[in-house]
Amino acid sequence: MKNGTKKWLFCAVLVALLAGFVGAASAKEILIGNMQDISGPTSVWGNAVTRGAEIAVEKINAAGGIDGAMLKLITMDTKANVQEAIKGYNSLVSSGVVAVVGPPVSNIGLALAPIANKAGVPVVGSFIDPRVTVGEDGKPQAAMFLMQPSSVQYSEIMASYTIDVLGLKKVGVLYDQSNAFAVSLMKPYVEYIKAAGGEIVSEQVYTKGDKDFKTQLTKIKEAGADCLYFPNYIQEAVLVTNQRKQIGFDVPIIGGLDFAPPFASLVNDPEAANNIYLANNFSEKEPQLKEVWDVYKAKYGENPVNKVFLGYDKILLVQEAMKLAGGTSSAHVMKGMPVVANLEGTTGVLTISPDTHQPVGLSMVMYKIEKGEYVELGRYVPEKHRAPWSK
Repeated sequence: MKNGTKKWLFCAVLVALLAGFVGAASAKEILIGNMQDISGPTSVWGNAVTRGAEIAVEKINAAGGIDGAMLKLITMDTKANVQEAIKGYNSLVSSGVVAVVGPPVSNIGLALAPIANKAGVPVVGSFIDPRVTVGEDGKPQAAMFLMQPSSVQYSEIMASYTIDVLGLKKVGVLYDQSNAFAVSLMKPYVEYIKAAGGEIVSEQVYTKGDKDFKTQLTKIKEAGADCLYFPNYIQEAVLVTNQRKQIGFDVPIIGGLDFAPPFASLVNDPEAANNIYLANNFSEKEPQLKEVWDVYKAKYGENPVNKVFLGYDKILLVQEAMKLAGGTSSAHVMKGMPVVANLEGTTGVLTISPDTHQPVGLSMVMYKIEKGEYVELGRYVPEKHRAPWSK
């Protein structure tokens, strides 16, 4: 055998051995993508989700990982921009992630759904527009999974509480007509109120970038509303809360998840941040939060907000899906997610419907903000939301 041939064979064997070593090393690592707004307008939420996911990954790895393989979280900054999110998702897929922790932004979820379905890399998110997880044909979006109540479920929780518990029947509505998140929370709420015998006395809209809402608030006030439904992002919620006080419109605000902490501290006026109702994912008093709460506070020197626990539970869901499907590939995650049942998370007991890829029978904790302080009112779920076996 000539020397040149020997050298070629030696190099080929060496490359094969190295490839084997690289394959063995990569098999010890499971890549999970994380797409959040890290530097944009909703970064307060994106960073919270990221921190929660990181804490979950650290805990799983400390316990030996999944079948001996360590998890690695790769984060992409969406800047709350749809195009940045699409670019980030494609980059994560190219990097070899087997699942993606999705953002709490419905516009991004809607844009990602067809791309993720084609790529076959599932997204576990908190984008609450039901169209993200259920297509126009009524079938579930194959790669999209929601782990908190959908906008329909959340809206009906708030509407039921408005009319059945608080007894408020003359409702004014103000929402961003250009935002899928706000629109998806408005329509089911209005439908529930009307079906329950209530009345929408004034429906006002605005568009992205608006800062002055006094004209719309005044119209709602003059219409005789006994409460204001405002299902919008935290920035506008702060402005509307202050402007409500400025025009002397002292009626309860019925809000969305964006009124959860740190909202009241951002208003920075206890007299304005008052008489506001919302449903949150958890109660600080619930024992299942303690471990994550303590780890977060020790690490960051502050109390966690609700999105921290959403990020944590998204990783738990991915882990549970892998366990149920018996593997750690993206195909295994997609197979396992629709059959997750009674998973004890920090935000509640999680069961994913195979028909909608949304949680079933997940209650939420009601709060009232009184002079800048959050007062817990207890867990609440409308009767129609309860799983058949729980009735």
